[in-house]
Amino acid sequence: MQIRDQVTPATILAELVSHARAQPADTQGFCHVNCQDLYGRFHAKAERIFASFDKYIPLTWYLWRAGESATDIAMRYSSEFLSGGTDRFIGMRLISSDELAAGDNQATKIGAQIRELQKDYDALLERYFLLLCTDDEKQQEKIESIIEALKADTTIVTVVPRYAWSFFAMEDAMIDAVVDRLMYPDDYVRQQAREQVSGLDRRRLVLLLSCLIHGIEENSCFTVSDDFVMHNELVQEFEKDNPGERGAVAEDVIAMDGRFFFREADVDGFEIYQDSVSAVIALYYDAKVRYSHTGDEAVHYLYTLLEQTRETT
Repeated sequence: MQIRDQVTPATILAELVSHARAQPADTQGFCHVNCQDLYGRFHAKAERIFASFDKYIPLTWYLWRAGESATDIAMRYSSEFLSGGTDRFIGMRLISSDELAAGDNQATKIGAQIRELQKDYDALLERYFLLLCTDDEKQQEKIESIIEALKADTTIVTVVPRYAWSFFAMEDAMIDAVVDRLMYPDDYVRQQAREQVSGLDRRRLVLLLSCLIHGIEENSCFTVSDDFVMHNELVQEFEKDNPGERGAVAEDVIAMDGRFFFREADVDGFEIYQDSVSAVIALYYDAKVRYSHTGDEAVHYLYTLLEQTRETT
């Protein structure tokens, strides 16, 4: 019934909800999000997936707020390249903290609703996503019962709170990068870019990308000031999110000297070897045209695209 060997909007959505960058404590944030805002945020993300996908493959698609009790966001698409022009449907159900706490036998009720939906759509239902948008700790017993009740049905993707919050908080740049990575995993330019940054740890990749894009956008060249390098805000942000990967920027620059950075006697600041990152620059301009990513968004896009698909030595 499902498309197993193709990249489709459903497989991209499945990949995105598998990223668990949030901590269990982060899921407490769901307690402060009302149903309307919950719906709006996830609807916007679904739209982003289809719009990004549409930049590669001709696609007819439509999203709507479903009336069925088993679905909050319904997605319909068709493509000659994916389904021979046949409509495919994707369902998304958002279970809020209040709904999960409202009564007993939630797993049984949700399972029955999904089975009714499957009867209605039959083979056209490609994937059904159940997002448990609740505190990871307060509703643990009910969460486990829902997972157990639905685990046998491979059409259903049950997204536990930590993964649901990661998707809820996900930046557009990451969605776009994941779409690009899945659509063309063997793209020549991307392969070259991965080779160019091979061996860099994650902190140094952030440092390099932020300096590169700042130089291009703010200075119209490949030069950045000492102050921008040594007090790099994106590196500081990375260290805040990854306290185990702190380091000294001065040591990073020394390690990257001769490969990426160099100094000229008459230049105030560091210069970047353009040839050392030529493919990365090409990916930046593609993202600028395709998605309008600039500044920090462009850094996050490139970081996601390169960090997730390379091997660090």
